[in-house]
Amino acid sequence: MQIDLAPAVTALAPLALAAFTAAIPYGLVLARRAIGLRLTAHQVAVVTGAADAGAKAAYGFLVANGASYADVPVRNAAIAVGANHMLASVAPALRALNLTPEHVSAMVSARLGGLLAADPTVGVTAPAAVKPAAPVAAAA
Repeated sequence: MQIDLAPAVTALAPLALAAFTAAIPYGLVLARRAIGLRLTAHQVAVVTGAADAGAKAAYGFLVANGASYADVPVRNAAIAVGANHMLASVAPALRALNLTPEHVSAMVSARLGGLLAADPTVGVTAPAAVKPAAPVAAAA
């Protein structure tokens, strides 16, 4: 007996992404406590605002290309677009807070997940395989 979990994963993936995105502010608080870094409210607002803008840029890239989040090369390109947008907009603040490009990519990816979870028109499943066309008989 084979159980197909694809419908359950398709239904729960957006919820998991939204939960992960909602947990980011709490994760920042825990990380700040762990490393002893004190962020001001203004710094937090600047970084989270830039992460939101980067995620929107990545989302726009996905929508403009008509791609699915499950398409790994396109998803990585979208996250890179969002991370570059964030790095360009608040580079001095990110350097002052010692946030690496990997941190920026993770923040953009998490926020992108929240945007995708809120939009039911964007798929998070693998794109359907294209069926090959039937061979055409040669004219005699």
